[in-house]
Amino acid sequence: MTMTALELLSFVVGLCYWKKFSKTPIVVFILFLGYNFLNEVVAAFVLVANLAERNTAFYNLRYLIYFSALFWMYFKYLNKRSFKNTVVAFYAVWLLTYIYFVATSNFLYQKPLFSAVTGDMLLLVVVLLYLVETINSADLSKIQDHVLIYISVGLVISTVVQLPASVAIYVGWYKITDASDSLNAFYKIIRDASFWAYCISYLIFAYGFYRAKSSNYLMQ
Repeated sequence: MTMTALELLSFVVGLCYWKKFSKTPIVVFILFLGYNFLNEVVAAFVLVANLAERNTAFYNLRYLIYFSALFWMYFKYLNKRSFKNTVVAFYAVWLLTYIYFVATSNFLYQKPLFSAVTGDMLLLVVVLLYLVETINSADLSKIQDHVLIYISVGLVISTVVQLPASVAIYVGWYKITDASDSLNAFYKIIRDASFWAYCISYLIFAYGFYRAKSSNYLMQ
């Protein structure tokens, strides 16, 4: 509930400062936050109302929207041709893993673990490329005015924690019911760390929307 509320907060703050980013790709990220919030609510309602046995399909579709939106956003902001080509190549690789999952798995019941982990790893590299390019080319005294810096920091925090959490929860969590208390405690720590990482990320997003400069400044 806390994480969902913070996600809604970041979306609302983004809407409040929509005019600052109306001419930039950042609006896609703001809209994604809204979509993701509604997706969480609807997915939870489907289970609570017994409308379906599983709500996995909602999250599987989210992966397609999430990675497509973020790879596109960073492609638009990167300046070096080699970096742009890297984004295109990474997205193509991820898309192949996703298409393979859809073609070979039950979309309604199975989770695309390999595709999700691959996407997170590739996206993390893209975010780091943007941070390197921006730090090397921007006035460091004004770097806090770039909203994508805040988004990137939030994504790094959530992704770095989520990568091991994805593997631990989806691969190991359901296989350790009879394991030792210490091992169960370890997996719980990983799960909780993922939760708080997302909470912190949403707060960073909200602050970034508030703190960053207008769209004209961003696109210079």
